[in-house]
Amino acid sequence: MEEKSWRAAIFAEIGEPLSWIIGVLSIAIALGGSQIINLYFYMSPIFIGIIVGFISHEYMHRYLSRKYHMASRYTANVLGVLITLVSSILPIKLLMPGYVKTWTLGPVSRKGLLYSVAGGPITNIVIAIALYVASFGFPLYSAFLREIGWVNAYISLFNLIPIPPLDGEKILRLDIALWVFLFILSLVLVFIL
Repeated sequence: MEEKSWRAAIFAEIGEPLSWIIGVLSIAIALGGSQIINLYFYMSPIFIGIIVGFISHEYMHRYLSRKYHMASRYTANVLGVLITLVSSILPIKLLMPGYVKTWTLGPVSRKGLLYSVAGGPITNIVIAIALYVASFGFPLYSAFLREIGWVNAYISLFNLIPIPPLDGEKILRLDIALWVFLFILSLVLVFIL
């Protein structure tokens, strides 16, 4: 029983601002690898993509949860952070440092639940498409914009894998057609960006 209260105390101490910082840093390490010791990395499209993609993804989950009458907050998950950090040495990056924890404040519609879960990947897809289109209008910055877009497409694609606790499993359960559409769109974006 003491072990459970010890774990609960650790998670209770991690407030939302610190969880956001831990999330961004662990994803930066996973995608940047040894480049993170170089100051230029923090001006790179990969790091900018992480900031834009990760924060907008999790924020949209949080925003839509609250819009549909659920309380929510972003929280870092110790196991998820460790998995994310270890993936820095793997060819496939496992970006799962935390999640938006939600709880209902009353009855929640199926639509509200679906939108709150799908909002994260959809946000990344919209950002990726916008940057892909913008890359044609700004040829000097094309590679820079596309790399930021690629990071967003990757975050979306990874989150759409239909394995718990990822978003894809929940979306697939709630609306298979939407999951297929989003997964294919994310896959295409990863390859064209």
